[in-house]
Amino acid sequence: MAVLDGNGMGVSYIQSNAAGFGTWLFEPRTGIGLQNRGTGFNLEPGHPAEYGPGKRPPHTLVPALVTRPDGSLRLVAGSMGGDSQPQIVSQLIARVLHGGESVEAAVAAPRWRLFPGETGFGTWTGVYETDVELEAGSPEAWAEGLGERGFAVAPAAAGSGFGHAHLIEIDEAGRVAGAADPRAETGTVGTAPNRG
Repeated sequence: MAVLDGNGMGVSYIQSNAAGFGTWLFEPRTGIGLQNRGTGFNLEPGHPAEYGPGKRPPHTLVPALVTRPDGSLRLVAGSMGGDSQPQIVSQLIARVLHGGESVEAAVAAPRWRLFPGETGFGTWTGVYETDVELEAGSPEAWAEGLGERGFAVAPAAAGSGFGHAHLIEIDEAGRVAGAADPRAETGTVGTAPNRG
């Protein structure tokens, strides 16, 4: 969720249980589900994500805020999508800041991602025949260019694991534009009344 209040404070909020419904364990009094981010740990000695005291598992949550050099807020961005999240957010930011696209066009545009395996969390540990998946509607030049650079490329159905992103832009005049991902079954962009 990306939110901007009437005072210009932005929040990118990503709630995650990790894969599916997390651990499938629920605290009995509140019904709150327990996450399974521990799936990112590795039991192999010496591995960068080796399980041990004081360590945290690697994860891909990237709630993002982009500011201008003067500190004013420019973008509020976030996405779900397993290991694809950092890739999705970087594509959104690049499309808006470097490509000059509107937030609506950036969120709706086709995406690429490193193949994350069957669980959505295998990008960094698996060895797959496909290096990069291209969402349906991607420019042909992407497949050609990646292939020339030695990547194994495969097409993927639109929306299949390419995240559900949200993006808000505040231009230099203070005008606000927002976009919710058309890949999501639910999602909306709107304003709430100022409650003072």
